[in-house]
Amino acid sequence: MAFLEQGKAFPPEDWAYLFRKFYEWQAWYSGDPDQLLALYSSSLYHPIDTDRGLFWARIEAEERAEVNHMPLAGDIAETSSNLLFSESPEIIYDPSGRSGERIRTFIKENGLLNILLEGAELSAALGGVFLKLNTDPDLVKIPILSIVTPLQAIPKFNQGRLQEILFFRTVREEHNGEVVWRLFENRRRENGQLLIEYRLNKGYRDRLGRNMDMKAIDETAKLNLEDTTYDIDGLGCVYVPNKRPNRLIPGSAVGMNDYAGCITLLDSLDFAWTGWMRELELGMAQILVDETLLENVEGKRMFNKFQKAFVRLNMSSYQMSGENVKPIEQVQFDLRVDEYSKTCTELFQQIVSQSGYSPQSFGYEVYGRAESGTALRIRERKSHMTREKKGRYWEPALWELFWQMQQIDISSGLSSMYELQEVNVVLQDSIITDEKERSETLRNIDQAKAISTYTKVKMLHPDWEDEDIEAEVKRIMDDQGLGVMPFEGEV
Repeated sequence: MAFLEQGKAFPPEDWAYLFRKFYEWQAWYSGDPDQLLALYSSSLYHPIDTDRGLFWARIEAEERAEVNHMPLAGDIAETSSNLLFSESPEIIYDPSGRSGERIRTFIKENGLLNILLEGAELSAALGGVFLKLNTDPDLVKIPILSIVTPLQAIPKFNQGRLQEILFFRTVREEHNGEVVWRLFENRRRENGQLLIEYRLNKGYRDRLGRNMDMKAIDETAKLNLEDTTYDIDGLGCVYVPNKRPNRLIPGSAVGMNDYAGCITLLDSLDFAWTGWMRELELGMAQILVDETLLENVEGKRMFNKFQKAFVRLNMSSYQMSGENVKPIEQVQFDLRVDEYSKTCTELFQQIVSQSGYSPQSFGYEVYGRAESGTALRIRERKSHMTREKKGRYWEPALWELFWQMQQIDISSGLSSMYELQEVNVVLQDSIITDEKERSETLRNIDQAKAISTYTKVKMLHPDWEDEDIEAEVKRIMDDQGLGVMPFEGEV
């Protein structure tokens, strides 16, 4: 793949469909109505029949003020992240020695746990993320971990494995965004090493232009970027798909986001939500007022229906006329609150369910009490099945990330040579087991004579070290009179 040819369309034609989807997913994830309006008003989206198209595609810019948006897509992505990493994963490695010290520093300096939360949310929204390693000795003496979204990368896969990748980002725009300066970073394998190359391109919004010198603009001149090689296995980057298969492109190694199949339902929810808010506005009590009772404000006859206090009015002239005329009359329309509420609720639950989650994960049908343990697992079974599925992509990707991190750490000269070690990451269950459930489980296993005292203590105190567990086992044995050793050397 290397670098794209000058003058070619950008994104490349074979990626145009996916990037259109990425832009659409990102607009819904943002929760910003202006982004949705801009997307469906742009050339990226061409509804065949606007009368039958999406609600957002039929909205004119001047109607934007009357539209209400439910940011459910962002909530879905955040819930996915919380299910995966709200509890810190168990990072298993040998903390002793130089390698253990470097791994511990890498986790701390990069704020790894926060990056995992952010990455999981972006992955759920955009179908996957790239975890990228860089070095900058002037900034920090450890490989730097960053998240790159699919909107900033064009990968090449071979048999489902990342073989080469082209990162890019816009560093400057000119002439109202028509002229675009893009910084490209290509990573590929050459002669058994990782080769990182940089290029600066001055092109257009939808097309590449000429390659420029890195010092042509201040934005890149100060970065001091030079082509680099590292003696490592891999690309200094791992790809974590959100979930597969990709139903839009079966067989593709690119992941699929959570709500890709629910765009029309999300649009319908906004339509129903907007209709509900309009219903409330139209259903406001209206007051019909005789023009003689209107205030003269700057030459206009006006009546303030939000005024809380009113002065007494002289009705005698109306009463003397003999006509049955009401100078002030209230009109109150019926509100279809139940109908709109049921529609929005049904759409909400359908979207959540089709995205792979239980409505209970979003606060629905909790039946008036906070639950934990077995009951909550049953209610949120679908959410936890989705979490387990996604976890199978994260755990091997993080194993590979730590392996490559140690190699870059040594190859870049950030650290002296040390023996590499494998690092396993085990995701934790986001449901906290209560004491009652744990004690009942222990009692049932103990009655079956299928557990040792050591294992019982470990199950009850999973955060204890082995020395603490062994000491507690000894105290239990002593309390039960089982710790007395038989006499030795006596007849």
